Amino acid sequence: MGSLADMIASFLHIEVAIALVIAFALGYLVRGSGRQKSHGPSHHSQEEIDAALARIPETKWTEINQAIEDRHKLHAIKLLREASGLGLKDSKEAIEAHMQSRFRMRG
Repeated sequence: MGSLADMIASFLHIEVAIALVIAFALGYLVRGSGRQKSHGPSHHSQEEIDAALARIPETKWTEINQAIEDRHKLHAIKLLREASGLGLKDSKEAIEAHMQSRFRMRG
């Protein structure tokens, strides 16, 4: 058996570890995870989305269409987000609508 000093030191290590875990958890809850939640409702009207899409240069649309042709939907969404400034949800929906319209044109 260890001495009383060893037992106290051991207990303090556990107590410090628990305190650190609690502090981290409280900080996470108070401040949030630090990631933006972009899967919620859009903050843009349909007119704003249409205007953002209309400002995208034809060369960028060519690149987006190539990503779609190559079955790289996530890359197409990323390209659209970068070119338009739209969020993830709006960009995803725009790419999916664009894919549907291209599919209908072919069919």
